[in-house]
Amino acid sequence: MKTIIAPTDFSVIAENACLYAAKLAADIKAELVLFHTIELPLTVAEYPVEDEFLDEQAVKKELKLLRDKLLAASDNRVNIKIKNVIGSTDFQIKELCNRTKPFAVVISTHGPDLLTRFFGGSTTLYTTKHLGSPVIVVPQNASYKPIKKIALACDLRHIYEVPAEELETIIKAFHAKFEIFYVGKNENDINENAVTTTLLDSFLGHLFPTSYSVQDDDVWKGIEILAEEHGIDMVIMIHKKHRPFHRSQAKDFVLHMNIPLMVIHENDKQAKE
Repeated sequence: MKTIIAPTDFSVIAENACLYAAKLAADIKAELVLFHTIELPLTVAEYPVEDEFLDEQAVKKELKLLRDKLLAASDNRVNIKIKNVIGSTDFQIKELCNRTKPFAVVISTHGPDLLTRFFGGSTTLYTTKHLGSPVIVVPQNASYKPIKKIALACDLRHIYEVPAEELETIIKAFHAKFEIFYVGKNENDINENAVTTTLLDSFLGHLFPTSYSVQDDDVWKGIEILAEEHGIDMVIMIHKKHRPFHRSQAKDFVLHMNIPLMVIHENDKQAKE
């Protein structure tokens, strides 16, 4: 059975992402794991820890309450487990992903929390590089609706490193229509990449993609325009293992996209050799 992991800090926005994850899990017949980490302040690492920092029973109660809300909202169509651990969120999520090989980790877009860890400073870059599992970022006010149309936001570079098998797994899980979006800065840029677009269409031909392009100086704005025009339910962005997305560009996608964004990793040819 597929697994979806939904980390939470019990905020309203995180709860919305967990609700999204629960309904998504119900639709694709996956198990949901609600996950919370109690992070100890570094300043107390070498001293006895007060009970207030380790109130595991209170956290467990909060997780159970959240689980009950999600079960009710999803008409009890999903099996939900709860997990609470003490330690570093980055490390614990990575360990859980290594054990469960989830279909995706679902997080919310807010402040200096999980989102910052995934897309902000050095810790974030480490996580996106080494986590290995897809990450779905849910906009603050997004409501779940069945994923019927998925678009890949592609820069048309190193197209044969696009993870075709992973894309196929995702598209088939949702029984979704697949489209490919490219944003060029000018008409010449789009025309020069016409052949590459055709090659990518052929490479992913078994997924029957339809490709579209638009001219815009800002990639995320162009993708958003295309997504709105074509009624896209989720956008996929590929994290480049050896040529990472520019950090500010990744933040633009995450902070400004008004539809869910899934981040996956390109094929690692070195790992296969």
